[in-house]
Amino acid sequence: MLKMKTLALAAVTLCAGSAVCAQTVRPVIGAALSGGGETLVTVQMTNGNEQRVSSGGLLHFYGGVEYRENAESRLTIQATVGYHVDDSGADNGKVSFSRVPFELLAFWNQNPQWRFGGGLRKTSSAKLEGSGVASDIGEVNMTTDVGAVVQAEYFFGEQASTYVRLVSERYKSARLNGGSVNGDHIAIGMAYRF
Repeated sequence: MLKMKTLALAAVTLCAGSAVCAQTVRPVIGAALSGGGETLVTVQMTNGNEQRVSSGGLLHFYGGVEYRENAESRLTIQATVGYHVDDSGADNGKVSFSRVPFELLAFWNQNPQWRFGGGLRKTSSAKLEGSGVASDIGEVNMTTDVGAVVQAEYFFGEQASTYVRLVSERYKSARLNGGSVNGDHIAIGMAYRF
């Protein structure tokens, strides 16, 4: 993981102030709603309703860079780091599942509006936590192998886009029933390039 962070920092540093990078490397930010995976915890609310925290939900925010040689180029490479979280909370307690995904994706630009691609996702700092009345959960740290992403994206001009993606990943911990849980999920999101 340290190698990936060092490589990303080196790329940004080398591009700082470069006219070539200004044309080919652009910052990108995005957010998505995701669902899927397995239920990690079901929270019973005082009004009788239930909320679940899953290994595939719920909010994913990210930032990074995209490389595309020029506007006519068919290939785009995207590297991002994000924060992905699902939680349930009330006045007397909270349960959350948070993680930090690193992604390296390649896209084929079909035309100015559509691109299709996929790549690798490595999640770090995956953690299930409970507090208040849910403090018996404590803190469950998890690890993952490298996962996969498949994505279709539609552009509204050159900067804004919306996308749908499928992610395949698995979380592991000795404290999980069976030792691991499926984190596969689908997401719908929006991205913006500067």
